[in-house]
Amino acid sequence: MATTTEPLHNQLHPFLLSRKKLYQFLHQIFLPPTNMLLGEIRNSANFHELEEVHEGGKILCHFFEHLSNEQINKENEEYQRLFVGPGPFAAPPWESYYRSKEQLLFQEWMYQIREQYYQFGLQNIKENNEPDDHLLLELEFMIFLTDLSLQETKSIRILELISSQIHFLEKHLTVWIPFFCERVIENTKSYLYLGAAMLLEDFLIQDLTSLVEIREVLTDD
Repeated sequence: MATTTEPLHNQLHPFLLSRKKLYQFLHQIFLPPTNMLLGEIRNSANFHELEEVHEGGKILCHFFEHLSNEQINKENEEYQRLFVGPGPFAAPPWESYYRSKEQLLFQEWMYQIREQYYQFGLQNIKENNEPDDHLLLELEFMIFLTDLSLQETKSIRILELISSQIHFLEKHLTVWIPFFCERVIENTKSYLYLGAAMLLEDFLIQDLTSLVEIREVLTDD
């Protein structure tokens, strides 16, 4: 990478774009399921590519190949049971829950994340009413940072953005997501959320490894 005269942003563009698409896909998967949303995912995602590289991708491919209106209704009920309630959450989607000994929300990790949002001019529209460390918000933040990386042309700024993403993955997502995914896998028979949890956990670890390797190359250049 460092030996070519091609601009850095051009070299990294395919990699960053691929990451952005997968983060967007995972974000969609963990939104409340509707006919329109699941139909859009089925029509736009490259499941056969996921099927070739990941077991969770195979499960998701099977799910979307057999998608029906009846199944969508079942997934909506499952989404509520796992992530929303009422009643005890089977898989709470907040970072603080997994990092607090008392399994409480609005803990120090959420405020760390809020500060990182602020650094990039972002703010949770439901701040102080709903925690900032919800899975969907953290995935949105990674999409935002990746999008900034795609738009940037200055090498030093690209390196800074990559470092910000590494920091967020190391200090937050890869710390709590394995426990979240374990809860999902243990508490669901849904192919949709089983496949999504498997893919999410493995992708974040792989993404962190790739970004660290790229930072090392850029730093050594």
